[in-house]
Amino acid sequence: MAAVAALGGLLFGYDTGIISGALLHLREELGLSSRGQGIVVSVILVGAMAGALCSGRLAARHGRRRVVLWVAVVFAAGAAAAAVASGR
Repeated sequence: MAAVAALGGLLFGYDTGIISGALLHLREELGLSSRGQGIVVSVILVGAMAGALCSGRLAARHGRRRVVLWVAVVFAAGAAAAAVASGR
């Protein structure tokens, strides 16, 4: 359990670091101010916290396997949408 918790912390930190690279492009494309950039990062972190809070209840109600399957489907749909998105 300690290894899984450590890996979760590592991945959360990695994702937080990745957003800093994406912010450069988001700032230009969306014309974000410093405050707007802070809001974007905050929303991502709040979404991660909400997902962590809800995942235990969902797993208890529907089973871990089914929840992981649905999360994988959502992730795959997002990856497919990003792959076919047109760039400027």
